[in-house]
Amino acid sequence: MTRTTSVFAWKNSFEPVRAQEPLRFPVYNPAVITRRELLWKSASLAALSSTFARAASEPGASPATTRSAALAEFDRLQFGVSYHFSMNTFTGNDYETGSVPATTYNPTHLDVRQWIRVAHELGARYAVLTAKHMSGFCLWDAKDYDYDVAASKNKTDVVAAFVEACHHFGLKPGFYYCILDPHNEGKFDWDAPVQDNYYQLIKRQLTELHSQYPNTFYQLLDITWKVSQEQRWELYKLIKKYSPDCIVVMNQAYYQSKRNLGLICEPKSWPTDVINGEDTLPPPDGHNPQIIVEGKSYYLPMEAWMPIGPPYKPMPPMHSWFWREGFVSQSAETIAGWYHDCMQRKSNLLLNLSPDTSGRLPEQTIQTMRRVSKLIRK
Repeated sequence: MTRTTSVFAWKNSFEPVRAQEPLRFPVYNPAVITRRELLWKSASLAALSSTFARAASEPGASPATTRSAALAEFDRLQFGVSYHFSMNTFTGNDYETGSVPATTYNPTHLDVRQWIRVAHELGARYAVLTAKHMSGFCLWDAKDYDYDVAASKNKTDVVAAFVEACHHFGLKPGFYYCILDPHNEGKFDWDAPVQDNYYQLIKRQLTELHSQYPNTFYQLLDITWKVSQEQRWELYKLIKKYSPDCIVVMNQAYYQSKRNLGLICEPKSWPTDVINGEDTLPPPDGHNPQIIVEGKSYYLPMEAWMPIGPPYKPMPPMHSWFWREGFVSQSAETIAGWYHDCMQRKSNLLLNLSPDTSGRLPEQTIQTMRRVSKLIRK
């Protein structure tokens, strides 16, 4: 999802970025600062620098410069699916701000196993769930939080059901978490830096997810320019604390992806383990995973994250991530074409599917995925 855009079983077979403000530093006034204070501040800064240096040298504490075992596994898996399902599904708005009550969320026939069964039959090897999208609504019973499934009409812990279904069908589970959150920020602003109270909530919820489900395979963070570089590093290391081999992905967003085609990592999407191309295929001549960031070479595979939905009319040319009335997926030939392009161009494919208000993948999507499965196996 970006600032401007953001299978029911097979039948009878299986169930403009604004300029940053200049940095401002306090003015040193020798008339008001004592020598003891100056020495204490200098020592504190030295200790802090040493701490960061140690952290950066720890295994897994920073993106890999060469192809690590975790990234080799990511490369091997090649094909994943994501699921956009949240409050947005029930309001029909990809940009739901969380202004509706929690009871608006009410899937009538929720079947998470069906989602994963379809992915399994399609040939996907990992799956990613929108644990919290920009509405602020959490798909698990979040601790000390009242905008989640526990406060809705269907109290099923979707995160727990998702992880269980992934394990049952042999897919590796992952989570999506959106930094933009008008419900918790008190306003809808794509650019405003998050305030400390909300940032602390982000850390608590990511800690909760990864402590409950340690060694999670994948974590995608979206709209990462709203947190500072230091905060992004803190979130990266927090996730790695509980899931050391987790593939941490900082989404680059739509226009950034279209502009760079995975050839660079956007500064506000760093650190990341993978270059994410939102609604964007890799370049025709293929992805080179050796990417220079801040003068240093890193091994950063590419993942094309493609929504199967129709164009999102309020904000073309992007495609819909969430189901809404009249939702019809793109053709099987188009989707199979993405798959073949990604395989030939040395990129993973993360294909987004959209359950409807019943909590199941609609029949039209299922039938399309059946055709996709046949096409990609030819």
